[in-house]
Order: sequence, then C-alpha cells, then structure tokens
Amino acid sequence: MPHGPVIVVFGITGDLSKRKLLPALYHLLRQGELPEDTKVVGLSRRPLSAEDLLSTVELCVLEQDKVCDPVGLARVRASLQTHQLDPENAADYQSLKKLLDSYDGNGHRERLFYMSVPAAAYAPIIQHFAAVGLNGPQSRLLLEKPFGYDVASAQELVNLVNQDFQESQIYRIDHYLAKETAQNLLAFRMHNPIFSPLWSASHIQRVHITANETIGIEGRVAFYEQTGALRDLIQSHLMQLLSITLMDLPSDMSSEAIHLSKQHFMEQLKPADLRKATRGQYSGYRDEVNNPHSTIETYARIHLEHSAERWQGTDIILETGKGLAEKTTEITIEFKNPHERRRNNLTFHIQPNEGIGLDLVVKEPGFANHMHHTSLDFRYADTFKDMPHVDAYERVLMDAVRGDQSLFASDREVLATWEVLQPILDAWQGSETDLKPYELGSDGPS
Repeated sequence: MPHGPVIVVFGITGDLSKRKLLPALYHLLRQGELPEDTKVVGLSRRPLSAEDLLSTVELCVLEQDKVCDPVGLARVRASLQTHQLDPENAADYQSLKKLLDSYDGNGHRERLFYMSVPAAAYAPIIQHFAAVGLNGPQSRLLLEKPFGYDVASAQELVNLVNQDFQESQIYRIDHYLAKETAQNLLAFRMHNPIFSPLWSASHIQRVHITANETIGIEGRVAFYEQTGALRDLIQSHLMQLLSITLMDLPSDMSSEAIHLSKQHFMEQLKPADLRKATRGQYSGYRDEVNNPHSTIETYARIHLEHSAERWQGTDIILETGKGLAEKTTEITIEFKNPHERRRNNLTFHIQPNEGIGLDLVVKEPGFANHMHHTSLDFRYADTFKDMPHVDAYERVLMDAVRGDQSLFASDREVLATWEVLQPILDAWQGSETDLKPYELGSDGPS
C-alpha cells in the first residue's frame, strides 16, 4: 500500500495556516481522505513544538458542532511535526531534506510544499530547494496568490519558479475555484445542453461577477497597502471565475484541456479601458492604515470587452469591495429579453449560500393578463443536506495530493490576467484621481 504524502507548510504560524490549512488537514485526516501515515511538517523561524502550535488553533471549525473528534485529534498529533527553518540559511534546508528523506522508507513519498508566505519570500526558498535537491519529480509546489504585482513582476516569478520546477509541479492556488458552485459551473454547462445555444452575445446582454464583503481589511495593513481590491480579487479570483463561465467548453475534463480553453479565452480579452473603471475607498481607511495619503482602493469595478465574435457586445463587469452592505459572491448572466424590462437572470451563488437561481416571468392567476417575476432556486445545503460538504482548502490539498491541476492557474493564465489589467494599474498607481469615498455598510461609491 503506498505511503501518504508529506505536506510541508512554510509559514505554519501564519493566519492562513491557522484558520484554513490546519482545520482542513484535521478534517481530511479525521475523514480518512488522507492516509493515517500522512506527515505534516510545519516550518517556523523560532523553536515551536507541535503541541504549542495546536494550542493556538481552532482545529474543528469545519465540524457541525465545532467539537473535535478524539480519533481525529490523535491522527493530527501523530502526523504533525514542527521544524525550525530560517529561509535564508542554506544549512537549514539540508536539515529539512534529511528529515523528509527519513520519512521515505522503502519508497519516495509525494512531497507538497505549501508556500503560505508572501511572494517576496519565494526566491531564497526556491533557490535553496534546487541546491539541496528538494525540487525532484516527487515534489509539488503550492503557491498562494497574489502571484506577482503587475505584468513584469509576474513574469519574474514565472521565470524564477520555472527555472527549478516543471510547470506540472507548480500549483498556483485560487481557492474560489475549489468552492462547490464554482466547480459546478463547468458541469452545469456541459451537462445542461439547453443553455448551450444561448451562450453567446446574441442572447447574453451582460455578465456581472461580484465579490463583496462587509468586513474591512481586518488588520492586514501591510498586505492591503501593497495590493488593493483590483489585485486582491479581480486579477485572481474574478478573472478565473469569468474564464470558466464564458470560455469555450474544453474537449474533455482533463486538466490540460481545461487550461487550454481558459488560456485561449483570457488571451482574447481586450486590455481594460480606464474610462470604464471605478475605484473607491471606504471612510476611515486612511486612519486604519495610518497613511493620510493612501491611494489604495478598497472597491473596484471594471467593464471588459472580448475580441472573439462570440462575445462582442456582451458587457462584462467584475466588481469587488470591502466594507459593503452585504457579503456575497455571485455570477449573474443576464439574458436579452426584448419584451420585458426585467431580463431572465441565471445566477450562480458562490457564497455565502451556494446554489443556482433562474429568474422567470409567469402569468398571475385570474382573468387579467398580469405578469409576475419569480425564480427557480437550487441550494446545495438543501439538496445535499445529508452529504458531507468539502471545504475549499480541503479540495485544494486533495487535488494537489492527487496531482490534479484543473483548479489551479497556469503561468500563461496568470500573465494574461495581468496584461488585461495593466492599463488600469498604471493609471491608478500613486494617483488620487477618481478615487471615490464611500461609507462603511453602504453599496459602495455612487
């Protein structure tokens, strides 16, 4: 029987590891999705025991009652080991390699290196990997967004990583694509052929993808002051959702075919037009980041156009903001309707209530010919209430373990998204022009 993988987490004491990765690993081990002999190595700059680490983590947030199962806890404790490593110290990588080699026994285990650290920290880590031979064929590199800051920095990162790793070893994470509704997008399109003839500009007036949050930046000052809403969500999550919504259906469901379709779609998007872009900043943001001259946007809305004949004339809107009235991520397809002011909308609800809705017009009962707007709604929680729901980070980890790159971004996809947004990035950089204020709890800038 093959051994379980070795999952090495750089930045094990960080917020992402504590809130997402460790609870996901607990759940996978408890459910038996990962073999019991799976090893998890948490890397930290300072000495840290596994018990001290676990004492700072709410492991069971994915459980319905948030109560830990003793068997699951025992599996986590048996799997987890901490290891001290300074990313700049070459000798520490020799020590790490020795530890990982000790796990191999009679055969090589798959090694997943989860980089839960800023992209600026990648260079020394990847270079030391190559120097000690930790970039072998059994190694897979999981990279968190943002992958770059603009076209030039993204290209530098691509060159850096590709120098020592094959593209087949690189997993650029977009956890939005691991959510059930996002995964269901392709299945919906492929297995409901009644919509296929309608999937073009001839029938679709507008595609509107939103990712709005009620919270502010939640203390992530350093990250957000370097990033902003456009880079944080539109460049990654929303562009990826857009591509699987409108791209030509792949020839099959293989990772290669899916990425080829996504890349082809993204490369035909026209560069964003600054005249069709809006940015805002919620009141109090500058005090929060202690920067009275900050020009970072906490809200961004852009309109895009596609050069393919199939989508010419369809208005594509990507919108995201923090500190807004409602938390919601959804994809709305607005179909043309020459007879009604209100169109038929097909909506994919990504969060918080995952599902699909279709707006319809029906006649009201009675002699009068009055029309009534109603909807057909499907909710995952209702239809599959007796089935386990997989958290996005569980899916990310399991797909990487299985070597399935379908839900991860390729290097060419990443570069294509930055190229689309570069004109707006250049115009907004360091400028207050058109930066509109809005109140917390509102619908964003007017």
